Amino acid sequence: MDILTKEQVAEAIYVDADFSPVTLERYAKSASSFLKQKTGYDFTKRPDQVNDLGLTDIEPLAIECAMMYVRQLHFQGQGYNKEHDYALGISSLITDLQVIACKLLATVES
Repeated sequence: MDILTKEQVAEAIYVDADFSPVTLERYAKSASSFLKQKTGYDFTKRPDQVNDLGLTDIEPLAIECAMMYVRQLHFQGQGYNKEHDYALGISSLITDLQVIACKLLATVES
């Protein structure tokens, strides 16, 4: 399981349904790996928060950061464009997610 579904990745990078599913999957896995590496926490697994459908919810900030990250991956090779510069937003969200990760890890350990 990844933070983003292939559909969410496609939405994040503004592509149609016929876009390469292999690329969408790669972007989804890269974003999940990036967030785990930066925070030390696997935001794809949230057993402590189960919604009404019995599914675990993924931290909304993790979803937002993952979407920015895949946009950065996808658009970075197309020359600099301030509308596709997500570095500041990603850095800010990583800081917030690190705090959340520390709290979640402390809860699990106690």
